[in-house]
Amino acid sequence: MKYKKQVLIVDDDQSTRMLLGCLLSRMYNIATQKNGLEAMAWLGNGNIPDVILLDVNMPQLSGPDFLQNIRASGFYRDIPVIVVSGIEREKTMKRLYELGTNDFVRKPFKPSELFEKIENVLTL
Repeated sequence: MKYKKQVLIVDDDQSTRMLLGCLLSRMYNIATQKNGLEAMAWLGNGNIPDVILLDVNMPQLSGPDFLQNIRASGFYRDIPVIVVSGIEREKTMKRLYELGTNDFVRKPFKPSELFEKIENVLTL
């Protein structure tokens, strides 16, 4: 049996977590967290996903702050991160790339685009 890669979905919107989980669960093992703070705690418990799908606007620890924290960490800095968000502000997108996001998918998204971007970062 082929090993399934693990995807961590970090999004405060439950319907988005469920949608992404349903779309991706046939190809990947899925873990979900509802904000950056919970995701940091999940990582701190020894979980290392193969890729993280990250929302931007979340309570307690935003996507950019979460990204900054993991990129500063020796344990998590190399985990690929794809931002999945409806933001359109160029300034915010530029900051996310400066903080180390690997790619960006704009909501609403095409499932084929999401799968392609995940596979691309997994082969880095």
